Amino acid sequence: MKNLKKINIGLILTIITVLAVVIYSINIENQRKNSKEEVKKCCEEYIDLVNKYSVLPENVQILGEDAKKINVGDFYKEMEEKLKDITISDSAALIQKKILSNFVEKDLLDTSIFTINYDRKITKINSYEFDGNQVTVAFECKATIKQKYIEVNLETGEQYERMKEHSIDMPNNSITLENKDEKWKVVYSDLDYGIVDNARR
Repeated sequence: MKNLKKINIGLILTIITVLAVVIYSINIENQRKNSKEEVKKCCEEYIDLVNKYSVLPENVQILGEDAKKINVGDFYKEMEEKLKDITISDSAALIQKKILSNFVEKDLLDTSIFTINYDRKITKINSYEFDGNQVTVAFECKATIKQKYIEVNLETGEQYERMKEHSIDMPNNSITLENKDEKWKVVYSDLDYGIVDNARR
């Protein structure tokens, strides 16, 4: 009889433990489902920021060698401050600033062409990979890039300012975010800049 009671108590404790684990797992899964919309919104806000700072200020968009004389220090300082607002730490902001500024500086290297509008949009979320209080979002994008450039008439040598537009599919993008003080912040982003570089040429 005592053994039966021990078995019953053990069985009850096991059932309680299993139920507790199941309930905990369900709660975690529900929290993650509820977080997905907020996480996606944060990703979109970050991409809007990247769009804005993928384009040099209008006063710097001077076709020709004079563009190299213009100071863009204030532009980079503003970029860093905005990145600090959306990233998890100052060091994370500096890493993203370096990636973004490297992309932007290509416009200063080739002063015969300038990006005047950059519009990257998420077209498809492929996955949300949760790990503790972090999540990595893998997604596809489409970018529309408008540029102005100099066209030279080979016969007369005359120069004309022209406009062109590219639309590019970018399938490989990801952003890792962390929940800090009940708000999602960007830890690191791996955006598909390489294909966009080809559009400049």
